[in-house]
Amino acid sequence: MIYHLNPERFYTDRTYLTQWLLEDTLVITDNDFENCVETLNLLSTHPLKNQVVDITHNPYPDNKIPTNIDPILTNNFEFWLQPKPGVYFFPIFLWMFSLRANLWWPRFVMDARSNKTQNVMCLNNNTRPHRTYLFEEFQRKNVLDQMMYTFTNYRVLPGESLENRQMNDGFYGLGHAVYNQYAVNLVTETVIDQSWISEKTCKPFMARQIPIIACGPGVNKFLQDIGLDMFSDIVPWESWDNETNSTVRLQKIANFIEQWVLSGTILDDYYRVLDRVEHNKQYFHSEKFRNKIMIQMDQFKPHTTTGIR
Repeated sequence: MIYHLNPERFYTDRTYLTQWLLEDTLVITDNDFENCVETLNLLSTHPLKNQVVDITHNPYPDNKIPTNIDPILTNNFEFWLQPKPGVYFFPIFLWMFSLRANLWWPRFVMDARSNKTQNVMCLNNNTRPHRTYLFEEFQRKNVLDQMMYTFTNYRVLPGESLENRQMNDGFYGLGHAVYNQYAVNLVTETVIDQSWISEKTCKPFMARQIPIIACGPGVNKFLQDIGLDMFSDIVPWESWDNETNSTVRLQKIANFIEQWVLSGTILDDYYRVLDRVEHNKQYFHSEKFRNKIMIQMDQFKPHTTTGIR
């Protein structure tokens, strides 16, 4: 049994953790830390001796890991690159979708065809500043009409309306036809100043696409380190991956996409590396991939070997 301080909140159903945790474990989640003082007071009086902080779904405020409680499970890939005692890297979204496990989204589609006919897509939910910045850059560069760049709240996909927009940001996975049509997926992650990825980064690998990831510094190196082909011979991500200035990083991404779109070679480039795109897809869903990304969780000394793993 896993106990939660705040069980009614979305994402607090983390029963999949039973394969790693001891029985009668108190799980403190990212949602619980929204009221940190109350949470710490509860911890001091809670009878359970086994406790774990699970902040895999949302980054801790200011990307700072709590120092007064351990062990901690985090989706922050800095801890893959530089492990730290008491902190365990658990890439929840990569692991979940590698397994094809629908833990929270029963309608999540995980496959798309490889016979692409269009160039660059970028589906967005909320209009976060970095997404709006890229939108305006592509608009200024006069390439927006050659891309599929959408927002849930005001710029929807063809054939949809603001009242029927649930598929616009791909919340249900690859369920929209655009994933079958577009060769390149520009992923604008939830945050771009922290080392944290969501289901958005998983989608181009599942959808048989070339990924361009707008995220925190080092994300491309991390994805390459875990064995995914990031197509550095086509996408010059090494020129921006370590850039700590988010605006400069976004500008470099926008400049490259502008040049690539105007070159008219995107589909030719895609089909030239289609075998590598397919290898990414198969590897992403493989046990070999999961063994790679879950190496720190394997050191977590699971209580049981049952579960969806």
